[in-house]
Amino acid sequence: MNSFQLVDEFNDVETERGVIAAIAAKPDLYWELIDYLPGEAFITESAAWQSLSQAIELEKPVASSVPGLAEWKPVSEPKAAAQRLADLYQRRLLAGMQENLAAALYSNRPAPDLLTLLDEEVARVQSAVRETNSGKLMWAGDLIGNVLAEAESRQLKRQETGNAILGVPTGLSRADELLNGLGTGLYILAGAPGSGKTTLSLQIAQQAAAHGTPVIYVTYENSPSNLVLKALCSRAKVSPSQVERGFGNPQALRWAALELQPVFEKLAIIEGTSKLTVSQVRGKALQALARHKARRCLIVFDYLQRAAHTAGYDQLRYNVSAMAGELRDLANRLGSPVLAISSQNRSGGDYGKGGGSATLDSLKESGDLEYSADAVMFLRLSDKRQVAPPARAVDLVLAKNRFGDTGMVPLVFRPDLGDLREEVAR
Repeated sequence: MNSFQLVDEFNDVETERGVIAAIAAKPDLYWELIDYLPGEAFITESAAWQSLSQAIELEKPVASSVPGLAEWKPVSEPKAAAQRLADLYQRRLLAGMQENLAAALYSNRPAPDLLTLLDEEVARVQSAVRETNSGKLMWAGDLIGNVLAEAESRQLKRQETGNAILGVPTGLSRADELLNGLGTGLYILAGAPGSGKTTLSLQIAQQAAAHGTPVIYVTYENSPSNLVLKALCSRAKVSPSQVERGFGNPQALRWAALELQPVFEKLAIIEGTSKLTVSQVRGKALQALARHKARRCLIVFDYLQRAAHTAGYDQLRYNVSAMAGELRDLANRLGSPVLAISSQNRSGGDYGKGGGSATLDSLKESGDLEYSADAVMFLRLSDKRQVAPPARAVDLVLAKNRFGDTGMVPLVFRPDLGDLREEVAR
């Protein structure tokens, strides 16, 4: 059995002790250096660092908190030393990845599996490195250059493509105009049962994948194979219920599969369980980004209240609030949109009086959900438009939009075919 020990080579005990000694001699340095010093930066003197940081944050005496401190010599340039420790930590992450890959190369695992392992290891390291950069003070003056460069980049992209929609497209032209597509942030899609929430989310997922954006679809309601069947039936204009009863047209489904194959290559489905965490989803998203060499992805949670049971609180409303916060953090860290389906309260959703309401306080067990979300959309049956059955007139109401105006998009829903489209103006 081959073993590889690369991680231990990226260690500098003298610098660790020197940084600790410098901070102990001048505790105010701690607050200047903390952005450069994740706890994992200390490998030999991790216990000493934890004792020191705890003492400083609790405003307790420092000298007695670190055994052997008197024998350690403070570094002359604390900032440079702290940056070196952070760099060594990131190198240890890379070394650990190389160790795992090297060990796998000498195992009996098939070579194609090693490519998957490579994607997973890269995603794990990227996630850990990004974690070290979160929570830092970011001064507005330092951000000006990036903001201006991004504005110029967006202008050039619009001029080159002729497309003013720069976010992930939804496939609904009016919704894209209001939202500028789906940008970085948390998007909530709510509605009464049977209003087409999963249908619309699956269509948006396919639209994103068709335009080159990898998609992670987390499903708590439908099985992954059932979602694939829904997508195939929608493309083939075949009823899923007829297929399940053996009356479907297999040839039509085969043609749909051929057409959707490029889309399905960029659409990954995760079956949600009580053990699935947002951190795990983030790792899978990073894996997808690495695989497709993409700068952003789309993550769909179907649906929020089911996923929120994993947040750890006794009451669902607190779980929903916590989950919404985690999903928004996820969006910001990945620079990507997160679309979460939400239920409505039966009374607030006004189920019995038509097609449901589109008010923010109708979100089921919402807690602070309406505040955490960057945009909130509702699907409600329309009582003003008439369409021929089995189609239903449905309105997509954008009730909250941090990115621009609110508004309404008239849709036609074919639940028998799993299809939801914009109403054609006459």
